[in-house]
Amino acid sequence: FSVPSLFSLKQGYRFQVFQMTTRICVNVSSALNSNARGWVCVSRLTVGRQRAIRAKKNSPRNHVQPTTASATNIETDNAVQDISTSALEFTDHFYEWKAGYQCHYTCLRNGMTERQDPAAALVLLPGFGVGTFHFEAVMQELVTLDPDAPVYALDWFGQGKSWPTEDPAPSIEPSLVGGFEWGFGTEAAPLYKDLTYSLDMWTAQLEYFLDNHMPEHHGVCKAVLAGNSLGGFIAANLAAQRPDLVEGLVFLNATPFWGANRAYLPLWKGSLPIPTTIQSIAALWWNSIRTTETITAMLDFVYAGKSYDKSIITNIQAPTQHPASAAAFCSILFSLPPALSFDEMLLRIRDNGTPVLLCYGKDDPWVVPAWGQKAKRDLGDSCLYFEVSPSGHCPHHETPQPVAFLLNRFCTALTRRVEGEALNWDSMGIGGSSIQFGEASLEYLARGAPRNFFEKLAYGVYCVEKYVLRKRA
Repeated sequence: FSVPSLFSLKQGYRFQVFQMTTRICVNVSSALNSNARGWVCVSRLTVGRQRAIRAKKNSPRNHVQPTTASATNIETDNAVQDISTSALEFTDHFYEWKAGYQCHYTCLRNGMTERQDPAAALVLLPGFGVGTFHFEAVMQELVTLDPDAPVYALDWFGQGKSWPTEDPAPSIEPSLVGGFEWGFGTEAAPLYKDLTYSLDMWTAQLEYFLDNHMPEHHGVCKAVLAGNSLGGFIAANLAAQRPDLVEGLVFLNATPFWGANRAYLPLWKGSLPIPTTIQSIAALWWNSIRTTETITAMLDFVYAGKSYDKSIITNIQAPTQHPASAAAFCSILFSLPPALSFDEMLLRIRDNGTPVLLCYGKDDPWVVPAWGQKAKRDLGDSCLYFEVSPSGHCPHHETPQPVAFLLNRFCTALTRRVEGEALNWDSMGIGGSSIQFGEASLEYLARGAPRNFFEKLAYGVYCVEKYVLRKRA
């Protein structure tokens, strides 16, 4: 997409900046507050420009290197144990959230007894179009740091392995095309009268899992939520409304908006059944984006250096063959945004005093670092901001070792924290502000300050927005 957007600041007004140079084309406001899955990105040309600027900024002549420590030399209270990854056990679990709503999660156990300390569980939340498989690499790293830590990964309903148990809108003549068999009838089945695949639904799914399923089956309820992209948005939405369930938050390149703007799409709210006028358009779109070529192109775009295991393509495609997948996609496209904006969620999280860890892939062309810097400014002292490089939109999958290291340190710090006490840099016990993990580097940015022209532009719009809001107040 050649004219993507930098961010969508919509508080009754919009700021737009067009055609900054022939190499930087930024659309500051997203016309739909886009349900086109947060296409908050810059063009490939712009990405190349950003990386060139970063390389110049970080060269020895232009940048004083921070204290560096080897990850393998950092002393930890949890001794790293020699555990063969072949011994790891990813166990699939299914539970019925509501009648007809079967949900899936993965729980990592290594054949050891459950820990007896009051540590909160770590719950990993995937982005759009992926699932629990996306966290296997980082879970393998986590178990080497703390074999007994409770770690879970969820599949959102309508994605991965979480699906309706029967046709939510039966057709008289069901389609024979894979993915289109369910959900295209003229009337929703009784169990699915209120079914809309929306962010509010996924937030309710997560709330149920923490509030009911985990205490009953695993003895813990309060959790550290770590969400990538869409998963980060859902984690923020729940934390803003149910802080009693959230011990801490980790944003892994969290998308800052979701949901179709009703001013542009007023006719349908995404609930079943799907209008016939929508079906043909959505079918064409769905068939085009689930091809190997399209998935490969998207991964090449958002992954730094195009470095990923090709098996991820097969894992992404597998759920698209579920009978209800096309109908779910149609609903997601047109679903309403949540009641709270991402900015409002962050303000509530800050006021609630919930500790937050921001871990952003520095080379993400989609949710660019300017978003992480903005979140840091909004959250203030209640959060710590890190960037991983080389890493794009999915740092947990691209660079699992440094991300697992941060997650482990964050959860450990929360366990030791006195209730109500602010989490700070010293609590993490890391030492230097820059750590090397093989070819990947992890850098702590205390203030989240902008570094190049692109980020300073974003910061300027942020300052103008805050000024206008203060004047209106």
